[in-house]
Amino acid sequence: MSNHREIEGINWSADRILPAFQTPQGLTVYDLRGASTEVQLSAATMAGLINRPQPKVYLITSDEEVFWLKEVLGSIPQETSVENGDGVLDGLLITFRSAIQGMIIYNPDFIDSINIATTMAAQRDGIIVSPTQAQDLQQAYKLPILADLRTYQWNNRLQAYEWARQNLLPNSSARAIAGLDPKISAGLRSFLVATNTFVYYLDSRNFLPDVTNSFQSERGLMQEIFKEYAPGTVHLGWFIDEGSGVSLTSDAAITVLATDAFYNLEVWTSVQPATAIARGAPLPQNVPTLSANQIAISFMFSDGDNLQFIQHHMLRLWRDPARGSFPLGWTISPALIQAAPAMAAYYYRTASANDDFVAGPSGAGYMFPSRWPAQELAAFLQRTGRLMEAMSLSTLEALDIDFLQSTGIPIIAPIIANLRQTGMSVKDTGLQQRFIQGLAPFGLRGFFSGAGIKTPEKTLVQGVPVYQNLGLADSVSKTLDLVRNAASSSQQRPLYLNVYMLAWSMTPSDIKQVIQQLGNQYVVVTPGTLMALLAKAK
Repeated sequence: MSNHREIEGINWSADRILPAFQTPQGLTVYDLRGASTEVQLSAATMAGLINRPQPKVYLITSDEEVFWLKEVLGSIPQETSVENGDGVLDGLLITFRSAIQGMIIYNPDFIDSINIATTMAAQRDGIIVSPTQAQDLQQAYKLPILADLRTYQWNNRLQAYEWARQNLLPNSSARAIAGLDPKISAGLRSFLVATNTFVYYLDSRNFLPDVTNSFQSERGLMQEIFKEYAPGTVHLGWFIDEGSGVSLTSDAAITVLATDAFYNLEVWTSVQPATAIARGAPLPQNVPTLSANQIAISFMFSDGDNLQFIQHHMLRLWRDPARGSFPLGWTISPALIQAAPAMAAYYYRTASANDDFVAGPSGAGYMFPSRWPAQELAAFLQRTGRLMEAMSLSTLEALDIDFLQSTGIPIIAPIIANLRQTGMSVKDTGLQQRFIQGLAPFGLRGFFSGAGIKTPEKTLVQGVPVYQNLGLADSVSKTLDLVRNAASSSQQRPLYLNVYMLAWSMTPSDIKQVIQQLGNQYVVVTPGTLMALLAKAK
């Protein structure tokens, strides 16, 4: 589509999955904590315009933003605005009024108009405001109204996003698309404005055609939108339903980076670490020799593909006092090397010898291998391999889905296709082989699969161990039950167990409790060491 418009000065070269903004010369820091959702929305969209193509503004909304600013971004010259909370918008307008052309008024009675206003703001250089704000800002700053979305007669999401598909999508970026809950006032929104990304929010479980809208369904409109983008495009934000949403993006060879609550992404892409991540991760050292009755066990946190998790919740887990006192695996997104290279460097710099990074599902971004077009898999694996190599990652975690799960139908999915029972494993041996063939040149040494099953499985494919994880473990008691049941149901010794831990409900301290309650027959190792043991045990 020739009408697509990229923002000048933002670097999408070298097959980047995310663009690099220009290195900032200085940042003005605004503390949005305590601000109303209206002010957060206006400030975030204005920050997106100010920050292209060179970031000048950094927004604080939580303690994590303060930590990162001091710990990792401290080398950038900074000044902190005296304005905070609801005063931030005035502070931005006083200093950066020239960055905007006017206001786009959303309809408070139709919340999805916020997303349409976001796409429009990117294209018209406007900030998003409520009707009440518009009156005040017109008087104080002489801001013209660029569009008033209350004048549109949209009755539902389907009508609104179909209008946006026809009128706004052709002039948006060809490199990215985003699903974003319109209730999220800030988060990723500044980056979407800065990059001119099309924003929508539809329900992929909604199959039923709407007779009042040319018999279209929300799912069908999502598919029509995705057809507008080339294979390899990145889907940012998130979905109303994970399984069916990621199935549709996978069908279109669009890879997903969960980023809905990622803040200041323009700044993060622009800052390189003081020292690069060390390349060429060595083979696990001191691989133990197991006796005949022992069980090697490793623990691996979920959700590392989720960039906003890495920015916020993973940081809290990382600062758990038990971290580093025992071997532990952390899934992490290979795309972090482009999204936030300085953040990636922080984790690598502060990792202990017991911390082991595993490429998160399912490589360059979240995707389901069985849904991915076969002719596009080689390109995805090439991109994944390059990113893994840059992050010194030699093991990969992948997730997949079956047909019933992919529908997301509420009545069927929980009963027949419960994620924790089917395990979301890559069962197709042909796909396993393609992943290993594609990633072996980049140093792949192990392929983990699934979000957890009760009886883990392992095999060797072209000399690389393939392991279906035990799990999903979301409490100390459940983890102990899963491990003990798996140990008692298998007569094989030595036995090799990798437990997939739900990162949202478990902490390193919780896992340490599990280890303390297991017997001496269990030898705790990192996931990488477990793979080395499996390769040696062939």
